[in-house]
Amino acid sequence: MPALEINVSGKCQLNRTAERAFLSVRVFAESTSQEEAAQNATQAVNTLHAQFRELSPKTETGNATLDAPVTVFNIGSIATSSRIPTDRDGIPTGPRQFTAFASLSAVFRDFLKLGQIASQLFSMPFVEVRAIDWRLTDATTAELTKEARKKALQDAIEKAAIFSQVVGRDVSVVEINDQDGDSSGSMPLQMPRYMMARAAGPLDTIGTELELEPQEIVVTASIKAKFATAEWKRPDVVTLF
Repeated sequence: MPALEINVSGKCQLNRTAERAFLSVRVFAESTSQEEAAQNATQAVNTLHAQFRELSPKTETGNATLDAPVTVFNIGSIATSSRIPTDRDGIPTGPRQFTAFASLSAVFRDFLKLGQIASQLFSMPFVEVRAIDWRLTDATTAELTKEARKKALQDAIEKAAIFSQVVGRDVSVVEINDQDGDSSGSMPLQMPRYMMARAAGPLDTIGTELELEPQEIVVTASIKAKFATAEWKRPDVVTLF
């Protein structure tokens, strides 16, 4: 009988609730005085540094303690720039504006504390919450990726088994190609959404906290597999010089 070749794809999708939240914050101060812009930005950065250092106590090895709300945070250096505002024809419309800015990022594992801190940041001058991105830990991502690949291969095997049973031929796998997996969640909460909530008023009320629900993270895997009967032979590879 002629050799039989079966080519199938296998896919798997696993969902897991986010374990971490990546908070992105920007400090931005603008003034016609370079010194004033720098002072305002510096004061905001120092306040944030003290606050997040308290949220991320360290062990003797330098790692965050097991009960620390924030596992790691980073504050960039303050940078400055200036510009002269102009109209659409390039004609100056005012004095030179000086800007001082810096960025902060922090990884939260305590989502209740994240809601409290995010609410406080909204009322801080010269501070903008840019986004909150939901994530899994590296260990969980690796575990789910491994499981997804196994199930993707099982999916391909089951498909090939159906085809081989229908035609009454025994096949075995002769080739597997990993199509790469992916780990993704819902779209991060971006600045415009926060600004609308802030403009509406509730977040400016003392004691009001932002309620954040961790999103679902999707881990996927996809493979392509070739199955063939015992008569199948791998095609010769022709090399061109």
